[in-house]
Amino acid sequence: MIRYNRSPSNAPKSMRASASQPSEQLPSSADAPAGPATPFYPLTQDSAISPSSQQMAPYSHDPVAQMPVFQQQIPVCPYTGIPLIPDSSAGLMPSSGIQPFSGIQPMMDYGMEADAGLIQQTTASGDPPPILTDNNPVPTITLFKELSGYPNYGNPSGNADILYTGNRGTWTFNLPAIIFNPGQFRAQLVIRAVLDDHSNVPVSRYSARITINGTVVHNGRLDLRHGTPAGSRFTNWSSLTFNVPNLRRNNRIVIENTSTAGANDWIALDWMELRLLLR
Repeated sequence: MIRYNRSPSNAPKSMRASASQPSEQLPSSADAPAGPATPFYPLTQDSAISPSSQQMAPYSHDPVAQMPVFQQQIPVCPYTGIPLIPDSSAGLMPSSGIQPFSGIQPMMDYGMEADAGLIQQTTASGDPPPILTDNNPVPTITLFKELSGYPNYGNPSGNADILYTGNRGTWTFNLPAIIFNPGQFRAQLVIRAVLDDHSNVPVSRYSARITINGTVVHNGRLDLRHGTPAGSRFTNWSSLTFNVPNLRRNNRIVIENTSTAGANDWIALDWMELRLLLR
């Protein structure tokens, strides 16, 4: 408990009236009636704290006994009873004429940054800020074709089409009449592909000729790797993208394996997409 020996001129009348009389013990929080916590404790720099009052009495949980001496009224958190740091940057109290009191660590050390609804940013000074954009979305229409000729290698479907050396394959994309407007859209063909898992064969020996609606869009080596893991669903598929030079209602794609590898070496195709983009 704290004993007030004398009171300043700006103390409440009840305190000034009792200054000439013997000191009285302040009631502890255990004796106080139930209700919200008192928001302020009027302490003075001249107030004396006895050694016994510096420790909280058992079962009293009186925060006053733990508060440091301060020359002005101290704001107290209504939920925890812990004094708040006077900080003008946090909007807690005016900083004019108020010096931070000693004997207590900043509350952020105790995890109290968000106390009384105050949120303080704790981003580390070394973290760079994000680099963001919010561009307008681009409408697209995609026709997707799953390829499932062979029951392995494809991911995640577990199926894939296979072109052995010298093989030739044909696939079609028929556009619904409601979306077919060559003047409004431009098109791209995306082929998901990979080489076989014959890692002993140099990738430089694999090649293909790709034709869209009669126009050759690729003829030569493919920017692909051998599939891994060997003998199972490959996880290193790559996408080959080509512009469609003359979009039609019925589009025809022809791929020929022109590799110089062995007859049992092959190129795998997982899926194809025809993407229509607004001009």
